[in-house]
Amino acid sequence: MTPIDEIKALIAQKELFIFDLDGTLFNTLGDLAPAVNYAMTQFGLHTHSNDDVRTFIGNGSMNLIRRAVAANFIPVASTRDMAKVAETLARENYSEEKIKEIHKVYSDSYWEHCTENTEPYEGVIELVQRIATNNRYGDCATSNGKHAGVKCVAMLTNKPVAPAQKILKKFSLENSFATYLCGDTTPERKPSPAGIFEILHQTGIAPEKAIMIGDDTPDVLAAKNAGIDCITLFEGFGKAENLLPLEPRYTAGHIKDFAEFI
Repeated sequence: MTPIDEIKALIAQKELFIFDLDGTLFNTLGDLAPAVNYAMTQFGLHTHSNDDVRTFIGNGSMNLIRRAVAANFIPVASTRDMAKVAETLARENYSEEKIKEIHKVYSDSYWEHCTENTEPYEGVIELVQRIATNNRYGDCATSNGKHAGVKCVAMLTNKPVAPAQKILKKFSLENSFATYLCGDTTPERKPSPAGIFEILHQTGIAPEKAIMIGDDTPDVLAAKNAGIDCITLFEGFGKAENLLPLEPRYTAGHIKDFAEFI
């Protein structure tokens, strides 16, 4: 992990903190896994452990379902390779139409239950609300530097907007972000940098003043592709064997380890 003094110095330079949702702000696994498994059972497929579902998460809910279906036929670890997943689904006659049908069952179930077992990670609520309260200007726009130095938060997630908003509303965070983009409202999903570019455009903050905070490969790659710094969390949903090959520059356990410095 990056020494805390180095993380503190990095944070001091930033004005915009862009957070991922699943595995970063909230532990959503307790609702994601049952919805995935409900969809599996409806189509005669075997269910998965929470840890396996954790492996499937990343790159949007369609890929979550693609991986969950493919894991009926190949090892779970192999499902991180989307080319291998696509090959497996084609071989087993799971067309894109069939995957969409399974995804619809998953989505309906998840929407109904997405706040039942989801909890914010330690320190998250207090951090986001504190920044929102301290931002007396109401947004991040710097108006030619007039309000430079104001800290604010944004969210960029591959999760669809409907369950994301439902989760934020439950924890009274729906109005605490300068802006947030979701899988079906962002120009392109992570690891594309398009969502980060749009957030920078909306907030008027320069790339060097922004930082991505996330727990999985799409977050790290989106930040790299956008040319902004990133703190990679190793206690979220991402697994070390997938994160370490990306050579993340700044790493931490989770937000609680550095929240006091933001």
